[in-house]
Amino acid sequence: MWYTRKLIFKLSFLFYLLLSFFIFSFQTKNEEVLIVSYSAISCPCAQWKIENKNNTSNIYLERVNSKLLDANHIWDGKTLPLKLKIKGYFKKELGIPKDFTTKGDPKPAKIFLYTEIKIIK
Repeated sequence: MWYTRKLIFKLSFLFYLLLSFFIFSFQTKNEEVLIVSYSAISCPCAQWKIENKNNTSNIYLERVNSKLLDANHIWDGKTLPLKLKIKGYFKKELGIPKDFTTKGDPKPAKIFLYTEIKIIK
């Protein structure tokens, strides 16, 4: 019985490591650099427009860790345009970023997870 528990623990740990490696390697293969501008529209929806790609819909931005500047709290409420250069990757499914706050019910959209951010304008 003790041996079985130990074996299950080791296999679970190995599975976790392999899964983490697979997810990390998959995400870094699809990294992109985007230029995005803030759309100051009054709706509980995605507020960022991709400028350097042929894209017509707005997207959400989400930082991969809390050490990065939060793109959703940069705009001062007055000065436009606000443009960012970001590097990262898109999540596979539509959704709402985990730290996104708004009044009303936000609508799901594409989410870009960024690993680097720079304010251009």
